[in-house]
Amino acid sequence: MVAAAVVRKDIVVARPEALLSRAEVLTRYRHLREISKQHHSTALDFLSKDTILSQARRLGLAQGKTLVLDSMDDLNLAFDLAIYTAPQERSRAIERYAGAARLAPESDESLVLEAMRRARFSIIMIVRRHPVAGLIVKDLFRGVEVWLVDEGLESSRASP
Repeated sequence: MVAAAVVRKDIVVARPEALLSRAEVLTRYRHLREISKQHHSTALDFLSKDTILSQARRLGLAQGKTLVLDSMDDLNLAFDLAIYTAPQERSRAIERYAGAARLAPESDESLVLEAMRRARFSIIMIVRRHPVAGLIVKDLFRGVEVWLVDEGLESSRASP
C-alpha cells in the first residue's frame, strides 16, 4: 500500500496528538510502516501470479502475460488491488494472510495487520499540514477529514 498511516484515535498513539513531538510521530510512523511493509510482502505469498497479472491488465500494465512497466513501482497498485480486493465468491488475500499469521495479541504487528484488514481505498484531497507531522486530508468518498502521516506526500506539498 501507499507509504502512509492514518492516525486513528483508537490504536496508533498512546498519548493525545497535541502532546507528541514531530520526532515521536515520525519515529512511530517509520516503525509501523516497516511492519506494514513486512505484512504486505508476506500477503503477496497468498496470491497467484494470475491474480496479480489480472489486476495489472485491469490497470493497463500488462498485455496478455507480459508486464508493460516504466518501473517496478508501477506494480504497487496492482499488488494492492490483488491483496485488498477479491471477487465476491473469494476471500481477500489480506484475510487469508491474517488467518495464517500467528501474532501476539495487542502487539504492534497485530495492530498493524488489523488496520490493514480494515483498510479501504479512497480518494483524498489535501486540506492542510498537520501542526505536528503529516497532513490533514479529506476522504472524498466518506466526507471526513483525517490525519495522514506520509513523509513522501508531506514533503511534496509545496506550501506550508
